[in-house]
Amino acid sequence: MGGTAAGPIDTTDHGMKFWERQANALRSTLTRRNIIRVDELRRAAEDLGTQYYKLAYFERTTMALRTLLLEKGFVTEAELNAKMAEVRARFDVSAAASAPARKGASR
Repeated sequence: MGGTAAGPIDTTDHGMKFWERQANALRSTLTRRNIIRVDELRRAAEDLGTQYYKLAYFERTTMALRTLLLEKGFVTEAELNAKMAEVRARFDVSAAASAPARKGASR
């Protein structure tokens, strides 16, 4: 199709991690219930700018879902931060643990 030669494509099914299955289920549920449209999700992912290429597929999807849920008022930044702190405490994970970069933040 053009572009730069990149070599063979790895078509091995690597399965999905637990959180990736959760992100996929959330995306599927939100789109099926017409809360979020696929074009909105694509726009939010593309708005990640250069971060788009630094994130894995489900990290981009999760960041796009986060953006849309904030934009649509389904959750506030404060509510999201409180829930993340609760989850980190439950699983004894520090806030410094690896996480997708937020829009506008350098990674």
